[in-house]
Amino acid sequence: MKIRKYIARNMPEALQQVRDDFGDDAVILNTRQLRRNSRFNTSDQHQVEITAAIDKIISSEDGESIISGFSPDLKLDPDTVSTENIVLTEKGIDISDSFVEWRNNTKAEMEDISEKRLQGNYRKNELKNSEQNNTHKIPGIDQLCDNFRKNGITEEIIENLFCFLSNEHNKSIIKQNAETYALAENWFKSQLPELRRLRIDEKRQVIGFLGSAGAGKTTAIAKIAGSFAKKRKDGVVIISSDNRRIGALDQLQSLSQIIDVRFETAFDDMEIQVMLDRYEQAQLVLIDAPGYGCGDEVGFRQLKGIYSSVDVQEVHVVLDATNDFQHMMDMIELSSIFPNRRLLFTKVDQVSRVGTIFSATICSEIPTSYISNSSEVTGGIEPADMREMYTDMLDFDRKRVFNNV
Repeated sequence: MKIRKYIARNMPEALQQVRDDFGDDAVILNTRQLRRNSRFNTSDQHQVEITAAIDKIISSEDGESIISGFSPDLKLDPDTVSTENIVLTEKGIDISDSFVEWRNNTKAEMEDISEKRLQGNYRKNELKNSEQNNTHKIPGIDQLCDNFRKNGITEEIIENLFCFLSNEHNKSIIKQNAETYALAENWFKSQLPELRRLRIDEKRQVIGFLGSAGAGKTTAIAKIAGSFAKKRKDGVVIISSDNRRIGALDQLQSLSQIIDVRFETAFDDMEIQVMLDRYEQAQLVLIDAPGYGCGDEVGFRQLKGIYSSVDVQEVHVVLDATNDFQHMMDMIELSSIFPNRRLLFTKVDQVSRVGTIFSATICSEIPTSYISNSSEVTGGIEPADMREMYTDMLDFDRKRVFNNV
């Protein structure tokens, strides 16, 4: 791994230096503002500092760099650099103990997950046996539960549905498959949170987005902005604060030009507030944040501080529909520090088992906002009406069940 530190007048200029040296595969480890006439910045103007890294071996004069916060005598060997050697910038706090604690906690969590999986498999087998024992009692129960599994619905939800149908059957005997299906449909839709999409009104709305890198967050923001700009072009502004992914600013700037929406960059709460003051008359401001993964709790908390300081009214958690259920739930759990959350699912057109989306929505109990079902810049974004999606998902099996009455 090669690690270098860059100092420039502003963030775009620093990112360009990183791109020139490391290319588009670089990873931003840290960014910070340098006050003028300080020990870190002897010039008379504000500067920014970026610490970047790349896994590839690159040609350079010596290839050795020192991370801010390390002892000046400590040089990094590409073969020995590890997370346990990193020292927090600015504060100079050794995090090796924290890393060990995190690693131990992760190990314990994985063991707990393994135990839960074993219990889940037991419950799954137990549920299947229960389904078989009740086949002669509840018409169509086998087909219904199997269909839920094929579509990716979790066993916990299937078990709850089965218990509901059993209780309903005990109250009044279900005589036909269609009755079973109708009861299941009503129950399932009752578990889905409501739809809460964006609406432009007289009061300005500042909307934040968060999600892991590659989840399609930037494209989804451009789609939403484009759909509103068709009616009120001057009322929509996109602000990018993504200082982690090389090329992210170029991507969003290109997208904003395609949809003809104003685009600005800001990399901390003060810069964002400046942009908000500049576009005081804008009715809808969409903030694109850096991509944070499930293991970046610090990043989530930093973003929480920024969104709180600029009075973000809603935070849309962007989830890649191609990810598994556990990954979605991990992201949702980490985002629990943000108020007024909405779920936005991307790449829905790339999955054949949309049950994972339904499972994450039901288990999180968070309202949904949009789904992105196209890679095109314009269009391909629509309100995430999960109840309607449920009907579409089981439309074929509805006919099959009804024909077997």
